[in-house]
Amino acid sequence: MSCMTTKQKFDVENPPVVMLANGRYAYKCECPWVGKNGKVLTAFKFCSAKAYEDYNKQMEQTEAPEEPELEATPERPESPA
Repeated sequence: MSCMTTKQKFDVENPPVVMLANGRYAYKCECPWVGKNGKVLTAFKFCSAKAYEDYNKQMEQTEAPEEPELEATPERPESPA
């Protein structure tokens, strides 16, 4: 990836893919450098629609909701007040 503000390059593994307001797809991640006044810098790199679809499929598989195991709790009698 390349930070447009600092003109420096950095490596990113598996960056998230987003659809931009203009309908194009891009990799998006935070730059490791901080801008003026502590501003967070974000880098974008255009990609294909297939990369976007593959990323969404991958996220669906990793975020498959696992049903939590509920422990059977014995009912407790109410304590006298």
